[in-house]
Amino acid sequence: MKKQWSTIKEGIIQRKKMIMTVSAATVLLFGGAAGTAVYAVNKGALSEDEAVKMISDKLGGEVIQFEKDWDQPTTYEMTVKTKDGYQDVDVDAEKGEILSQETEDDDDEEMSTQQAVDKAKVSMEEAEKIALKKVDGQVTDAELDSEDGGLVYELEIKQDKKEYDVAVDAMTGKVLKTELDD
Repeated sequence: MKKQWSTIKEGIIQRKKMIMTVSAATVLLFGGAAGTAVYAVNKGALSEDEAVKMISDKLGGEVIQFEKDWDQPTTYEMTVKTKDGYQDVDVDAEKGEILSQETEDDDDEEMSTQQAVDKAKVSMEEAEKIALKKVDGQVTDAELDSEDGGLVYELEIKQDKKEYDVAVDAMTGKVLKTELDD
């Protein structure tokens, strides 16, 4: 009887060891897979702070306006104030490459980006909140533009599989237009 009990006890101990080994291997396998997935998603991605610092250093100026455009490829759109004026810069958010760079010409009939931002009574954040009250979803693009002598925030909002264009008056906060984008 003692021999049977000893054999049963050894079998139970071996099963417990096997279960512990398989459990540990499973945790390591899934943990490693999750870590690899997170690394792959973030690999090469440039954070917003890194992008701002890189462009500030490269152009020798201060980023005064920043926006993330979720279109493919994802880009950071910035306005940089330098000693020579203002520059609009688009940066690839994954590779950190400058995709386009344009110096704002003070001779333009249109006001500069900074002048527009200074003149607007409604901030970009306020305009986004106002637009999201009209159309529930996620803002995928937003920009301040001058139209017919007035300042307007033009926002794109994704709602499920639909995309809406919403225009908000930058002086009053009034929604000027809401339309389904085809």
